[in-house]
Amino acid sequence: MASSLEKEAADEGTTVNALANSVLGHHFKWNTKAREFGFISLHKPIFMSMIEELDDETLASIGREVVSTSWREMAEFWFQDSTPDKMLKILGSRASCDPDGRTRVTQEDDTYTIVMRHDFGPKWSVVLNGALRETVKKSFHAEPRISQGESVVTARFKADSRKWPT
Repeated sequence: MASSLEKEAADEGTTVNALANSVLGHHFKWNTKAREFGFISLHKPIFMSMIEELDDETLASIGREVVSTSWREMAEFWFQDSTPDKMLKILGSRASCDPDGRTRVTQEDDTYTIVMRHDFGPKWSVVLNGALRETVKKSFHAEPRISQGESVVTARFKADSRKWPT
């Protein structure tokens, strides 16, 4: 175990102590909460085979109805709140919790950009497109402009944060 930690720390250009802290932080930030929230582990090829069998309409519906609801429930679970700023926070936190997904949320004046990258192929982009579209509509009362690629989905929208509940 110690030699594995030393090798991984060297590969990542960090110390064993920093790597151990990162692993423990990940466990307490995500693994423990994920179990409480009802997440399961699924082998990536199994998951990808399952989504490859679904048509785009079904995938978009899963995004709108299941994924966006899950994000809202996560915000309410972790922050006891699903106001727009907490939704941005939960979406942004994916980067620290999900090794197969990275999200970046930026703001310039009243324009927000959410960029979600993933390793699940173009069918997962369809799911994220539906989820982002629904989340932006419900949380920010805005119509997003969405671009979708094989492993990235980007949503841009205008929203006035001064009108958000506090």
